[in-house]
Amino acid sequence: MTCSVIPKQKEKCVFLTCAGDLRLAEITTAWREVQILLAELGWKRVLLDVTALQNGPDTADLFDLAKFFWRNFPKSGRMALVVRWDQSTHAKLLEALLRSVGVYLTVFVSEEMAEAWISENYRNASTGSAGLVIENCGTI
Repeated sequence: MTCSVIPKQKEKCVFLTCAGDLRLAEITTAWREVQILLAELGWKRVLLDVTALQNGPDTADLFDLAKFFWRNFPKSGRMALVVRWDQSTHAKLLEALLRSVGVYLTVFVSEEMAEAWISENYRNASTGSAGLVIENCGTI
């Protein structure tokens, strides 16, 4: 698995992309790098793109990821998670877990909509296209 961590100055956001076979240890290492950048730069936004992952987490790993993402995430921060349609069920569970502890994560199937939302240019899900899993697709 490979992960790339890229700070984007214009959006004041850290982009994290992961590809290949899911390995919890590698995601946690990359997430620590994201947390360091957020703290150093004073940013509160993350865009996580996992569309290139070959496999998804099992339920136990999903809970571990939720706990890991929740720790030390900036208050009033926001996280966009970009997934493929076939990843959306697990992504919605992760979203529910994180929102239950106060982390504002939203799932997208469109990287463009995720970038607009993370940049605060995302307006209203009801006027957008079908790229937003949660608001436009209902329960899967």
